[in-house]
Amino acid sequence: MSAASGLDQDASFNPDLAALKPEDSTRFRLARMLLLLDVARNAGRKVPSLDRLGYYEFFSDNPFIVLDGQKRTDPVDAVTLEIAGFNRAQLAYASSGQRFASRRRRLQHDVAQLVSLGLATLNADGYVITPRGSRLAGDLQSAYADAYRKSSEIVLRRLGPMTASGLESNVETWLGHSSLLLDLLDEVTDAVAPPLPELESPPRRFNGDNG
Repeated sequence: MSAASGLDQDASFNPDLAALKPEDSTRFRLARMLLLLDVARNAGRKVPSLDRLGYYEFFSDNPFIVLDGQKRTDPVDAVTLEIAGFNRAQLAYASSGQRFASRRRRLQHDVAQLVSLGLATLNADGYVITPRGSRLAGDLQSAYADAYRKSSEIVLRRLGPMTASGLESNVETWLGHSSLLLDLLDEVTDAVAPPLPELESPPRRFNGDNG
């Protein structure tokens, strides 16, 4: 299962929807990032940099990329992900490098949105969800949200202990060499983003096929 799985089904009935993707919805991306930060808080995992936040968020939505068969927990993690609804044979993985680069370009702006809304903040431990953000994350209920939470737990457990250089090396192996993966991101405090009034009322449903 991916964020676009339900939308792909709709697109088969309406060709005009084929070009639409959940990734194009700021509301969807912010909700997903809130889920990740909430899982990190509950698991006691730190998100010390914007780079790591981008990696954790992307691989939590594409978890089979990080299951390389080198860890003893791979079989158990794979079964857990499959039960949650993720598909190891998903064709979209073939373009994972391009999709990561596209998502990374939006990362700074999305984080700035969360900060401006008071849903996340930056402190000595890195990027953390605020109490208000945690309440909103708890209101996100759907099969996709539950699957993403489970995937985030696995990704944070596997990638969290890696050193910065070790993580970068693994990312290059998983996604392929690209200058986009090696460029340093600017600090989120340098970004200016307008607020999103529509997020003041927490959405009660969060589905991967919502735009």
